[in-house]
Amino acid sequence: MPRYYLFSMQDESEREYVLKRLKEAADIFVSNERAYLLVPEIRTNIGYAVSNAANVNDVAAIPGRLTVAFKKVIYCMLPAFGASDHVARIILTVMKYDKNLRSAINLKYYTEVIEKLPSQHICIFNRSSEPKEVKYREHSTMNFMVESCFRKLSKVPTYIVDLGDFGKEPSLFILDKDPVIVVNKSLELVKYISQDIP
Repeated sequence: MPRYYLFSMQDESEREYVLKRLKEAADIFVSNERAYLLVPEIRTNIGYAVSNAANVNDVAAIPGRLTVAFKKVIYCMLPAFGASDHVARIILTVMKYDKNLRSAINLKYYTEVIEKLPSQHICIFNRSSEPKEVKYREHSTMNFMVESCFRKLSKVPTYIVDLGDFGKEPSLFILDKDPVIVVNKSLELVKYISQDIP
């Protein structure tokens, strides 16, 4: 009985840390004056899972995602567990292959940015490679994307490029151990975006 109580306290402490660290990452992202350039039409989310994550309720994210208003990235609610299905499924699939990679973010696709990414750490995912049973099954594409990248590279890449499809916006995912690392890697990409974009 005491042992069960100890594990519960440790789990609660980790969940609190995950929420705190995720808010720190989100605040770093929104404080950058050009971060709005990284936000796609579907908006951006950042996810961070506990170390023993088993389902979407073990992955924290930003409720309602990060969005843009007057060239400023904003978010309205504090990080919460179970707040994202999209990013959570990516993280949970990644953790099947590498338990250390517990965070992810989705960003806007730019050809000029993709061309600058290190080739040994990037995977290009073309949705035309999806089998029909995956393509038309709800909530399957993100899992298949990560799995196919792992099969191709024999590792989880830092960057996954989703080329999109009809009605599906192309996007870039960054994966790493921690949301602050993920956000800092995201903000490094702003320098590759044309200065002509207002």
